[in-house]
Amino acid sequence: MGIKKSARSAVTRVGSLCDGDLSQIAQVIYRASLHAHVTVWSDVNSDVLFDRADRSPDVEPEYLAGTYGIGSGLSDIQNDLELLQRERVPAAILFEPSLRRTS
Repeated sequence: MGIKKSARSAVTRVGSLCDGDLSQIAQVIYRASLHAHVTVWSDVNSDVLFDRADRSPDVEPEYLAGTYGIGSGLSDIQNDLELLQRERVPAAILFEPSLRRTS
């Protein structure tokens, strides 16, 4: 799993909802939330992105995982990501590796 920062902003890509197991993504977000409030969302490609809450873009509710800060639990973040995954990613993509996007 690669962490990619956008050159034009501080938005960080931490993985994909298509990865199946979201625990590593949740851990990265959890660690970031210990330093600042962060907003987490996915894009139309199912990439998981986050940025500081005070500078994150307006995100449509159906793409939003949540906003987290000190006191947020790792399990809460992972549960929110799993809910977003269930809502945004067809089950066939999660269980059939040949359908996953490669990058």
